[in-house]
Amino acid sequence: MSTLILFGCSSLIPAMSFLLLAVISTLAAGRGWLQNRRGIILWSLVAFLSLAKFTYFGDKYLVYIDTLQAIQEAIAQIQTQASVYTTAQICPHLSNRKLITYTNADSPPGDLNVFNYVLLNVRHPGWSSSQEFAASLVDQLKNNQKFQLKYQRGDVYLFVKVA
Repeated sequence: MSTLILFGCSSLIPAMSFLLLAVISTLAAGRGWLQNRRGIILWSLVAFLSLAKFTYFGDKYLVYIDTLQAIQEAIAQIQTQASVYTTAQICPHLSNRKLITYTNADSPPGDLNVFNYVLLNVRHPGWSSSQEFAASLVDQLKNNQKFQLKYQRGDVYLFVKVA
């Protein structure tokens, strides 16, 4: 029964944007059942708090803030079309690549030479990875003559493949 309820709720999520647009257009036309500005703000706040995972903000997202600046500086040095091997948290920021793979301790990469860049955050290795795995990748890349350390700040490392 709980699976059915969960499936029903998750299937509503894509429709929420269209429902929100319908509410906005109804209010713009002056035909909404809720005309009071305070009521609209209160309704919006209750809807946001009931649907948002606001507890993730302080618990999951702020953990990475200590390396955020270093990651942004490293990403700025990566060419747009280059292939990248990086952590799961950084992958979405580099998603316009033809080849991008995230680190996974259970299935290490067979050949790092297929990537132009390797961007690692040893302090926060991300989902499916560990600090030990990320540190071993850094050591492996430092000893690999085909890769050169281009950027390092704290525990963030950017390696580039030498042509």
